[in-house]
Amino acid sequence: MDATRADPSPSQPTVTDATDQLQADVAAALRSSIVLPPYDEVLRLIETLQAHLAPLMEQAKEHVEQHRPGEVARYREHRQIDNAEFQLRAGPGNGLVSAARRLKNLALTVQQLHRQVHHEEGGLR
Repeated sequence: MDATRADPSPSQPTVTDATDQLQADVAAALRSSIVLPPYDEVLRLIETLQAHLAPLMEQAKEHVEQHRPGEVARYREHRQIDNAEFQLRAGPGNGLVSAARRLKNLALTVQQLHRQVHHEEGGLR
């Protein structure tokens, strides 16, 4: 083995890796099916998406400050941040149907906030 090559050992995840994982988690939450997924899977996905949402909210709070007070974009982005804060506080609901509905709402919130923060990159596709 050539000693001048970089060690291919695992390092910190890249932004692309994180975005790919976020996209996969959102897609899993939004997949349409007639039969609801098992309750434990729904809970796991809710927890995973909430983990994606927390850092996105911090980025969004920094991003919104780029707009001047009174701009429509600033108001819209503040509303999305408020919705994200609600999504983080809300529980899964009383049963599978409400938890699946919460999961879809949470996935859409993650998707919107990601697009808001990374709009110059085209957001999620």
